[in-house]
Amino acid sequence: MRVLLWLGHSHDVAYEYVQDPALVQQLQQVQQQNAYLLHEYEKFRQDIAAREIHSFNNLQRHDQKGAEELIRLASQTVPLQLDGGRSFGFFGLTSTGKSTMINKLLGSDLAKTGAGETTRQITSYDGSGYRLYDIPGRNDDISYFSMEYVAFWKALTNRLILITTTVKEMAKVFRLLDAINLRYDIVVNKFDLVAVNERDTFKQQVQNQIRECGLRGVDHVWYINAQNPRQFPDWLMMVDSLTITFNENRSTTYVYALDA
Repeated sequence: MRVLLWLGHSHDVAYEYVQDPALVQQLQQVQQQNAYLLHEYEKFRQDIAAREIHSFNNLQRHDQKGAEELIRLASQTVPLQLDGGRSFGFFGLTSTGKSTMINKLLGSDLAKTGAGETTRQITSYDGSGYRLYDIPGRNDDISYFSMEYVAFWKALTNRLILITTTVKEMAKVFRLLDAINLRYDIVVNKFDLVAVNERDTFKQQVQNQIRECGLRGVDHVWYINAQNPRQFPDWLMMVDSLTITFNENRSTTYVYALDA
């Protein structure tokens, strides 16, 4: 099952982009039950937009009280109750390989892949007892400053952030997730492009960048090649970690796809 989801940033969510009736109903209920909080989010977004603040980094740098206000709003936001069992969200900039990774995890080519950004809305893919969400790449994170997005992020079982060269690619998102106390895995995709004799040094650089950025919510760092999952052992460990997450009674058996 493939579901398109668009989360709006105003009182009107564009439900025509949501093909899951249960999710439409839930978004409507969340808005109705949290009308005052929704209004507070809108006031906040309008204020920072007027001052041309386009990222959480800039918000922290130029308006500490504004950053604290976003954290306050996020703390009051109730997570969505997502259908489909355990839920995994994949974040990353354009061409980091989110769709390719999702296809490999599903064991089927359902997500559209190609050069450039192929994901325009949040797209979900159903597996056996779980759902994978492909989140479109964005160049700023002000788009995420909405009650609907925060409720969605908080509802996910796991958040996997894809990078290819440096932690700084997604530093703005990492810091936002840290600020609202959400944990995540960092997935270094296309690790095959790093020269063999430089891979240990590259891994150390990533760890150094995590420390330098002061990231607090990192659970795991995986080094993979989504095009060829068998190339690096981290893929097996990552899949097993995710599988155990949605079925704690499952025996530890290494597989390449979540449905294997």
